[in-house]
Formats: sequence, structure tokens, C-alpha cells
Amino acid sequence: MSVRPVVAHFRAIYLQRSETFIYRYLSHLTRVWPVVFAQAVQHLDEFPVPTLETYPPLRWSAWGIRDRLGRRQGREPFLAWRIRRLGAVLLHAHFGPQGHALLPLRRQTGLPMVTSFYGYDMSMLPRDPEWRARYADLFAGGDCFLVEGRGMKERLAALGCPPEKIRLQRIAIDLDLLPFRERRGHPGPVRLLFCARFSEKKGLLDALRAAAAARDRGVDLAFRIVGDGELRDEVERTIQELRLERVVQLLGMRPYADVLRELESADLLIQPSRTAADGDTEGGAPTILLEAQASGLPVLSTRHADIPDVVAEGKSALLAPEGDWEALADHLAALCREPERWAEMGRAGRGHVAEAHDIRAEARRLEEIYFGLAGIRGSG
Repeated sequence: MSVRPVVAHFRAIYLQRSETFIYRYLSHLTRVWPVVFAQAVQHLDEFPVPTLETYPPLRWSAWGIRDRLGRRQGREPFLAWRIRRLGAVLLHAHFGPQGHALLPLRRQTGLPMVTSFYGYDMSMLPRDPEWRARYADLFAGGDCFLVEGRGMKERLAALGCPPEKIRLQRIAIDLDLLPFRERRGHPGPVRLLFCARFSEKKGLLDALRAAAAARDRGVDLAFRIVGDGELRDEVERTIQELRLERVVQLLGMRPYADVLRELESADLLIQPSRTAADGDTEGGAPTILLEAQASGLPVLSTRHADIPDVVAEGKSALLAPEGDWEALADHLAALCREPERWAEMGRAGRGHVAEAHDIRAEARRLEEIYFGLAGIRGSG
């Protein structure tokens, strides 16, 4: 184990491809040693970490180790023992439910605990009175709560989190992985990209309707869609109903390396997030918006959650009201007909991300939060 202070990170499933924002931080912490605890592991080849440990789901309460009298200890006592053996100085829970689940461990170890909120955990879950009660316990027992933007900060405070415990920790991007390329007009169709899970809040159906409307105005499009999910059948029906079969190509879920290649070859990115019927929202903003801007892609999106904070509206991105696919179509058609705007928008996007969302600066800020809570001096 490293001589650096150990921070224990908890995520139920490590790691879904839609959660690269977590990996970005884990892979850029240089002054602490991250140890990941997970109940299930997937895509470890894509998102390697130096130390990963698994533990059973909450329902496996009988699992553990025996104490000196031979009595079997539960999950939290075993984790507390393991945390002490690792020499951890702090617990970091990713997503609100994970933070609530770790409250017994936080009490047993006496270690400070940080909880990061990301989206559904602060938009959809609090509609349930039971989760509001659980969050009240979490806000009282946790030490620090991280959010991605000002909108999230206001909503978390409205849920009862003490404002002095809330800290802003931006979505961060590794600019070295995203080579910049100025977009220029070219013969053939405009290459439009969407990349997200097929869920209502991601707005893919709005993107398809906007693409169909632009096509009907004479715009030549090649619409490539990376992702999959619960709305797959509805997405396929909508493509047929809108007669987009020759325009749209469904690529399925792809490894992150493939996503980077799609970003490099696209002309425009469309990501029209919206509030779902069940109240689910982005909470903050999709990471793909930052990755697209860093790559030099002009962005088409919506005024939803903290999206206006992570793009430079009117400079790197054109935003429509959420759910307004006709306004989105207007922006799409305008950009397709005016490719001379692309290069300037791309430069503005790259500059915006470099200034406010560089992973190296943001990881250092996170480490300073760790050091402050743990009461230790940072090094380097």
C-alpha cells in the first residue's frame, strides 16, 4: 500500500460506462491513494484502479469474520476492520443511497465521510417520503456533500442539507484524451452524434424529432447514436414512424475508446436532456457535453439542470428549452446550413473546458477537501 493517505471509495457497481466521471477523478488523484470498494465489478479493463475490494450486498447481513469469541460479525464490522487495516483516513460514497448505506460504517470507524450526488439520487428519489427520511439521517451523519453545479447545490439545500456542508466539485475532463480538431464544412451529410443511455431524461426522442424536422427542411444528416437502455423499443418505433431509417445508425453501448473515436469524427453533438415523468433529471450535466466541447464539437442541448453552467451558451453551444424539439430543430438546421460557425464554436468550447473543468485542477481541489476533513496536511 502507498504511503499516501488512503481514501476508501464506495460504488455498488464498479464501473458502468455511463459513470466515467467517477473514474476520471479516481485516475487523477496523486496525493491520496484511492481504494475502491464495490459489490459488483464490470468493465475493469476499461477503468482500472490500483486497489479494488469487493463486499457482499446489504442483504448478506450474516457474512463477515469471527471475533475472538467465535461470534460471526456482520458486514459493517468486517468493513470497519478492513478499513482500519488499510489505514484509510476518509470514506467517499458515490451517489446518495451509497452514502446512507455507509452511515453505520461511518459511525463504527469514526472517519469523516464525503457523499457525491450526481442526478437521480437528488431529483427522483426524494419524491419518496422514505428516502427523504433517509436523507435527513445522511445529512445529519455525513460530513461533506459534493455537487456538480449551482443548481444541484440549491436543490440539495432545499432537501434539508445544511448549506455549510455542501461543496461544489465540477465535472472534470482529461484534455489529453481529447485531441482538439476544428470542424469545417465538407461534402456529404452533416455527421450528428448522440451518446447516452436510452432513458427519458436524456432526450433522445426529442433529438430524433429534431433530426426529422431538419431533414424535412432539406438538411442532409447522418445521425449516429451511441447507447442503449429501457427505451430501445420506443426509439426504434420512433425511427420508423419518422422515416429516419436511412438517416440514423444505432451503434449500441460502446467502450469509452469507441466513444472518443465517435467524438473525433462527428461534426455536431446533440444532447437535449429533459425532466422525466418520474421526476428524474440530470441533476448536474452530462459529461459528454464537456468531452464534446473539448474535442471542438459545437453542441446542441437544452436549458436543463446545470447544463447552462457547463457550456458557453451562444458561443460553444446553442440551447433550447427542455422538451422543445421544434426549437432544437431550428438550431440544428441553422448550424447545418452555416458550417462556417463550427470552428469558432469549437475553439470557444475547448477554452471553456480548459478554464473551468480540467481534471488536474479539479482533482487537486478534491484532495484539498479530503485533507481538510481528515485534518492532515497535503503534500506536493
